[in-house]
Amino acid sequence: MLGRQLYRIFRLVYRVGRLSKDRFTPAGTLLLGGAIAAGIFGVDTRQSLAFQVFSIGTSLILVGMLCAFSFRAKLSVRRRLPDFATVGVAVNYKLLVGNLGTRAQRDLLLVDELESTIPEFEEFRFGTDPLDRRRNWFDRKLGYPRLMSLITKKRGGTVPPLALHDLPPGHELELSARLFPARRGHLHFHRTRIARPDPLGLYRAINNYANAGSLLVLPKRYRMPAVSMKGTRKYQKGGLSLAGSVGDSREFISLRDYRPGDPLRSIHWRSYAKRGYPVVKEFHDEFYVRQGLLLDTFAEAGAGEKFEEAVSIAASLTVSLNTQDSLLDLMFVGAQAYRFTSGRGLGKTENMLEILACVSPSSGQPFTSLETMLSRYLPDVSGMICVLLHWDDGRRGLLEYIRARHIPVLVFLIGDAGMEMPDISSLEMDSNCFVLLQPGRIQEGLDAARLPGEIS
Repeated sequence: MLGRQLYRIFRLVYRVGRLSKDRFTPAGTLLLGGAIAAGIFGVDTRQSLAFQVFSIGTSLILVGMLCAFSFRAKLSVRRRLPDFATVGVAVNYKLLVGNLGTRAQRDLLLVDELESTIPEFEEFRFGTDPLDRRRNWFDRKLGYPRLMSLITKKRGGTVPPLALHDLPPGHELELSARLFPARRGHLHFHRTRIARPDPLGLYRAINNYANAGSLLVLPKRYRMPAVSMKGTRKYQKGGLSLAGSVGDSREFISLRDYRPGDPLRSIHWRSYAKRGYPVVKEFHDEFYVRQGLLLDTFAEAGAGEKFEEAVSIAASLTVSLNTQDSLLDLMFVGAQAYRFTSGRGLGKTENMLEILACVSPSSGQPFTSLETMLSRYLPDVSGMICVLLHWDDGRRGLLEYIRARHIPVLVFLIGDAGMEMPDISSLEMDSNCFVLLQPGRIQEGLDAARLPGEIS
């Protein structure tokens, strides 16, 4: 019960604090704080003259609030967003502000707002924040800093306000805004607010402009070591997809007589017209290298940071691996098992990054569904790269299942702080092909990795 009451108080404090920050200028905030303090100490007017400070400060603030009603500017706001952004990398975009009125507007402050929601009580109560490790016992127990961190995470980024000193009538100005993405996925822009301070510089009048928009933020990426898999070329049923719709794309060998069951698209119509009976084209089956990238989405409770690191490693691998002469299959389990392919015209790296930007931990699926998925796709795969969140018997068995089919394996394990290298003797693989990484020190671990020249 006490926790729920504290949660309600925190929500109220957050909303009041945000309203105060939006409406009052720094000078107005200072005057408001002084007026409140003077009101507390000046209750007894016979013992103190602080009530006079309270009266003057309150009067000035009320005058500023009344002046806010005179802000009736006719403005237009448009936003031009880039195609993508990346976590941790600032991105610039354009805001076009037009003055549709007949009077010049000066000393404006433009605030482009991202959609901000307050987490529900259950999310606040059971949510985790990696920054809690750096906080004192009181802040961790109270929980208000954690609530603020959850709100910031849901918002997904910050956009500093822009000052607009002079906007003549009938003109449109182009401003450059700067966004700092803090998480992957879609960031939703809510509205644009344009504020103007009163003549005393204490209180801001605000006009809100509906200006919805969305930007996809790609996962953070690390500098990866060179990866070379020994995998052999394997037969791929149907060959490469021709333009994604024809079906087969194989090397032409010769012509032969038609046999029942041959597809009509294989008929060589010119020879058919010359000979008077159907003749079909014969092809050579396709053999090429196909690598698998397995992302472990079975995150334990409170392992959100590890999951985000795993997604970033998978994104870094999709960018660093050469798919010009081979295929890359991204495999993971969400609401169901998924496999997405890129390389050799079947898909672009950008498509993989878009998928990883929206992937979430698996829920409602057993871990054995990974092995079920691999049983369908392993015959086509030349090598496997696995990004794991935990080390247990299930994951060990999964790797043994892959190694039993003589497929080269490279493993990136996101371990807890202080975790020691697990025993992988049963996997019969080079210990350098098993990389143990710790959250917060991922790049350091990748730089220290000593992968063999060719993974077998």
